[in-house]
Amino acid sequence: MELTNERKLKSELQLKKLGIPINENLPLTELDSDVNVRTKEEIIDRIIALTIVSAKGMGASNGEIDEFIEVFKAFDLFTDEEKIFIEKKSPKQREFIQYSWKIECIWVLLWSINIIQELGIPTNTCDVDLVYETVLSSTKEDLIKKTSLRGTNEILDSLDFTYRSHWADRDAQLNGSQIPSNFNEGVIYERHYTFNWLVNYMEEEWDAVSTDT
Repeated sequence: MELTNERKLKSELQLKKLGIPINENLPLTELDSDVNVRTKEEIIDRIIALTIVSAKGMGASNGEIDEFIEVFKAFDLFTDEEKIFIEKKSPKQREFIQYSWKIECIWVLLWSINIIQELGIPTNTCDVDLVYETVLSSTKEDLIKKTSLRGTNEILDSLDFTYRSHWADRDAQLNGSQIPSNFNEGVIYERHYTFNWLVNYMEEEWDAVSTDT
């Protein structure tokens, strides 16, 4: 319990320095020993799938998507909802927007396997070109060989900060106020979603991950 309380206090101090409101009554995150982080192979499979669906979300042609799927032998890596999107010849605009945001999830997952060194504060969207260059110029085997999984403690530290940031964002929305530091609500949401999947929060699979605050 002391470790999780220390993590909470650390996150709250970071948020205070940024001028972000905190809620001292939010619960503690789990102990490191109680968390079952996804394996490196699971994470890389998810990176590949998300890279392809986000590329379609950002306007890649159906031919390009088919090529990516073939190169990575990726069709079995998609969730049920992702398969529906991938197979649509003319998705709706809201679907393009929804899946284009998944680039932010890939950023977190690349960080979790030590390709991205710093997540940064969730104010700006990630480096899209770097994400696509990193993944699409590699094979699955390349990614497995050149990466290592971050420690559970570091992952939970970032999850805790993101979780408390997400509360501040939602609280501001409810009260019609603006969050200081120009936090990006889309970035915060996608990060929280991804971290909860990473740590098997409530044992939920990708299409069903919740982001309670």
